[in-house]
Amino acid sequence: MSIHVADDKKVIVKVPLGTPNFVAENFIREKKDWIIKQMSKVERQTVLADSMGPLTEEDIKQIKKKAKKVIPERVEHYAKLAGISYKRIFIRLQKSRWGSCSLDGNLNFNCLLVLMPPEVLDSVVVHELCHRRHMNHSRDFYDEVLRIFPDYKRCSKWLKQNGGVYFKRVVKEE
Repeated sequence: MSIHVADDKKVIVKVPLGTPNFVAENFIREKKDWIIKQMSKVERQTVLADSMGPLTEEDIKQIKKKAKKVIPERVEHYAKLAGISYKRIFIRLQKSRWGSCSLDGNLNFNCLLVLMPPEVLDSVVVHELCHRRHMNHSRDFYDEVLRIFPDYKRCSKWLKQNGGVYFKRVVKEE
């Protein structure tokens, strides 16, 4: 079973087919505090995104241009520092992720990272580079991340708390 609070504050509950209603209702009751916390987070992020203003198509074009310069520089810096190789770097406007690493060694990054504090961008770069050694989120993976980037936990927390604001600023095309 899982619960998700959407941007419009709708609570989406997924349960296996055939689950009795009372089981789902108990699950929701158990998660009440978490749901309230998530709704508050969505509201806070919406207010902050509104105060920062929307990102238009032209804004995104400029952001991508900047990201195509900045992100490869940061990847190269940390790849040399850690002795990690990679193939290609792709920079896109993604709807729900900050980065990823493919099995064949390509790195993908969200262009919106260049709007964030530089250390947050660096934390995502290091995270994805470390997947070149560990294609999982094991203890060894995080040990490697922290060895290269000791401030990772703080930056990761910042991204979890504030990252949604940047997604909300993107003007959706109708």
